[in-house]
Amino acid sequence: MRFSEIILNEERKVRLTVLLQEVGGEFAPIDRRPAILVLPGGGYAMCSDREADPVALAYARAGYQTFILRYSTGKYKTWPNPLNDYEQAMELIRGNADEWHLDAGRVAVVGFSAGGHLAACAATVAKNRPNAAILGYAALTKEIADACQPGMPYPVECADDKTPPCFLFATRDDNVVDIRNTIDFQRSLADRGVNFEAHIYSFGMHGFSTAEPYVNQVALSSRVKNWVQDSIDWLAEVWGAFTGRGFGKPMFYRTVNTDMLPMLSLDCTVGHLRQQNETVQNLLKDVFEALEALIQAKFENLPAARAIIDHYKARNIIQMLQIPAEITEQLDDELRKIENKQLSEEVV
Repeated sequence: MRFSEIILNEERKVRLTVLLQEVGGEFAPIDRRPAILVLPGGGYAMCSDREADPVALAYARAGYQTFILRYSTGKYKTWPNPLNDYEQAMELIRGNADEWHLDAGRVAVVGFSAGGHLAACAATVAKNRPNAAILGYAALTKEIADACQPGMPYPVECADDKTPPCFLFATRDDNVVDIRNTIDFQRSLADRGVNFEAHIYSFGMHGFSTAEPYVNQVALSSRVKNWVQDSIDWLAEVWGAFTGRGFGKPMFYRTVNTDMLPMLSLDCTVGHLRQQNETVQNLLKDVFEALEALIQAKFENLPAARAIIDHYKARNIIQMLQIPAEITEQLDDELRKIENKQLSEEVV
C-alpha cells in the first residue's frame, strides 16, 4: 500500500490523505478499484482522527482506494470553504483515476456528524457529485446545521434528480444529532425516488465511528458495528460486487424505477408508461388489457386498485401476469429504443 498526503490549501490546513493499493501482478486481472473519500466529523471545529484512519482502513480491507479529506474547520469553516475543499478533492481523485488505478464512476463519500453534513451536501448540491453517499449520524436539518454555523445548506431540503444512492446509519438515542435528521432525510430521498438503505440502531452515543473497541468506549448496541460491512455489501449492490475478477453487475438503479431516465424500459412504472405516446400504448396493449382484466377480477374498488398498481414496475406486473420471458425481453428491447418524453412528477 502506498501512502501520501497532498496539501490542498496550506493556509486553511486542508489536506488529502491518499492510501493506494496495487493492481495487476498478483492482483490481475484487476486494473482499477472502487474508491471512497472519508469526511470526518467534529462539528466543523475540527476533523476527528477517530473518524478518519479507522474508517479508511476498514474500506481498504474491502479492496478500496481510500482517501481522507481534512477540510476547513475552526476559524476557516465559513461556508462554502468546506464544500470547495470537497470539490477540489473529488476533482483530484477523478482526475488521477488512471494513475491511482481507480474507477472514476465508482467513487463514494462517507461522512460522520458534521462530515456527514458535508457528505450529504456533496450528494445534493455539489458540482462533483459522488457515485454513492454513506452518512453516519449526519447533521442534515436546519436546526443542527445552523447550530454548527448559519448559512449552510440543509440537505433534507436539497435532494434532487442528481442525488446518488445513499446509505444512512444512526442510533435512536443520539443526544447530539437528533434521530429526526436521519428520518427526515429518508423521507426526502423517498420523495425524489432515490434508492437508499437505512439502519437506526436501538442505542449508542454520538460519534461511535466504526464502533470497534479501540475507537469507541461507550455503551453501544452490539449490532452498531455491522454498519461497516453492511455499507460495503450495499456498495456491491449499487456498483456490482468487487472481486478478484473485477466488478460484477449492479443490482439496482440510482432510483427505485427508471421513470426519470432518458429512455423507457420495463423498469418504468405502469402509471408512467400509461402516459406515454401511442407507440408505447400499442406496444403494451396486450399487457394493459391483461392487467385490466386481472384488476376487474380481483378487486372491488377499481380506481383504488389501479392507483396502487400504477406505482408497480411494469416488469413486476408482467411477471405477475406470467408473460413468457422471451416476450418480456422483446418488449423491454423495444421500449429502450423509445425516448422518455413525458416525465411526470406524479409517478415516482
